[in-house]
Amino acid sequence: SMRSHAYAALAALCRRVPKLLAADSALATELDIARKNQLLLKMKVQVWRGKVWRSHGGGDLAPVLKGGAVALVDARWIVEHAEAGGIVTHRQALPKEAFLSLSSLVEATDNYGLPIAALSYPWLTPSHPDPLGANLSRVAKALKALLSDPSVPRLGVFWDFLSLHQHPNPANGIMRTEEENALFKQGLACLGTLYSHQH
Repeated sequence: SMRSHAYAALAALCRRVPKLLAADSALATELDIARKNQLLLKMKVQVWRGKVWRSHGGGDLAPVLKGGAVALVDARWIVEHAEAGGIVTHRQALPKEAFLSLSSLVEATDNYGLPIAALSYPWLTPSHPDPLGANLSRVAKALKALLSDPSVPRLGVFWDFLSLHQHPNPANGIMRTEEENALFKQGLACLGTLYSHQH
């Protein structure tokens, strides 16, 4: 009868449930082990990158980067900003995504050196280094070429106007705060390290 066939099918399904649960449990255990191994590998890579960062002298820059005296600008952001027709502005007016964190820099470190470039150029006016974006365009082209190399996943750029606290609008009396002034002086004190670093 139809009812007996339904009971038989239900009984067969009930006999299979423990096997299905066991298989599901074994799969869940394998996935859990794989996730743990992936996390462990990621932690080992982070430790290795931290060691490489320190061996290349990254520790020399860590205090000013952690403390906020110097902010390194993401090379990708510079390229995107230039391609969008932007003009550089002082550090305090830049969006948060313009900067690379210390952890991002450590993560991008490899055996070839620190992922940092220090820009040196003449300011075009006393109050703004690049009012028309000419230098931004040139720098962005060079950075785009660098970033096209797979061995350069990220690059932090030291660009004084963007990396150090500036007087936001001195013509209208808007100057750095006392805290920003102290950070600015700390940043100036590490310029020798940034520009002459061997890595």
